[in-house]
Amino acid sequence: MVVYDDPVSIFPLIIWHPDGVRVLRQAGEWPVLEASAQADLPALIRTAWNLETWLLHDGGLSLGREGTPRLQALSESVPDVLTWEIAAVPALPGAWEWQRPGWVPVLNARLESGLAAQGLCADPLQLLSSNDLGTVIQAAVSGDSVFLKITAHPREVAVTSYLAQRFPALLPPVLHTDTATGTLITRSGGTLLDSVEDPEAWTAALRQLAHFQRTADAPALAALGCPAWPLPEMAQRVDAFLSETATLTAWGLKPAHIAALQAARPAIRASFGALVAHGLPDLPAHGDAHPRNALAGAGKSLWFDWSETACAVHPFMDVGWFLAFALHPARANLPIRMAYPDLESRLSAAYLEALGCPEASALLAHSIPLALLHRAVLYDARFRHWQGTVPGWRPQYVPYSLGLAAREVGRLPAVVG
Repeated sequence: MVVYDDPVSIFPLIIWHPDGVRVLRQAGEWPVLEASAQADLPALIRTAWNLETWLLHDGGLSLGREGTPRLQALSESVPDVLTWEIAAVPALPGAWEWQRPGWVPVLNARLESGLAAQGLCADPLQLLSSNDLGTVIQAAVSGDSVFLKITAHPREVAVTSYLAQRFPALLPPVLHTDTATGTLITRSGGTLLDSVEDPEAWTAALRQLAHFQRTADAPALAALGCPAWPLPEMAQRVDAFLSETATLTAWGLKPAHIAALQAARPAIRASFGALVAHGLPDLPAHGDAHPRNALAGAGKSLWFDWSETACAVHPFMDVGWFLAFALHPARANLPIRMAYPDLESRLSAAYLEALGCPEASALLAHSIPLALLHRAVLYDARFRHWQGTVPGWRPQYVPYSLGLAAREVGRLPAVVG
């Protein structure tokens, strides 16, 4: 890749023919386009060559890497300067099925089959996201939208299928699940919560979350493979993790954030201890409860993305993350934040009342940094030795969570002596 002083660069592209065998060539080389790293490659290809394509793998460009994007053509007509040829294509070690040539017909067949039982057909398809963890596609159907998710971890499909039967009012309508292929198809259930200004929609979402935590069957979730994260154990793991300066540095955490978190270790230990002493039991948890995994619409509050569900965890680890996400300074311009400066107290009161512990408002406020540290420890265990399809990159949930925690540790009561 040739990089210039401005953000526009020349990118070589690997574009597969619809047959999944031939590739597009230009004078014996990979065709190239001039674009920024964050550009919509299918749109640029459409403009440059009148060719419709589907993005298989962006080569890591969106992550700041310098790989070669890979796409699948949806037709074979191309300008005379380009030809379809059989050529050696560099390997993509560890590629998932949605990142390999031949994926588009598989996708279409899977969606068609999944919707057939509902008497539905979908068109057109829009790629929303695609990475080593999964891919999400949106499709129009009968005046509504459906979402197809293919996940690298089929447990999410099994959990979603189970919850759709046990808690049908908790999830968007589930149209099809297949754990063998990691396939999940759901209808749209409303509007993402973070774009909604109505405070009742927000408090309703947290009441729904509390209802799930109180009533879900922990043994059934455990049987599906959902883990348990006992609070005393997590307190020890957090403290040990924060002592590992080399690990924190390897994750790219800023020195000031490392210093702040390590200085706060006594307060963090004390706050975990207070939470244990309060006696609220570990309960089932969504695992990634934030306002962009919740929907509001037609008087309903729904939750989706059950990929990190736990069978037993302290419930404040769930709602603490929700509050940290919603109250982040970067989201100060959300409609709900601008309309309701007292949002934190509104949400906390509604949740605690639904959970049955209205007296625990101070503990919940102190739990916000603890929830972030809880997440960082779990993500470190999962991604410290990550080997994905983009060399030298791993998901950055750990430094993100720790950076937020460094800002939130000021909430914790000071430890005297």
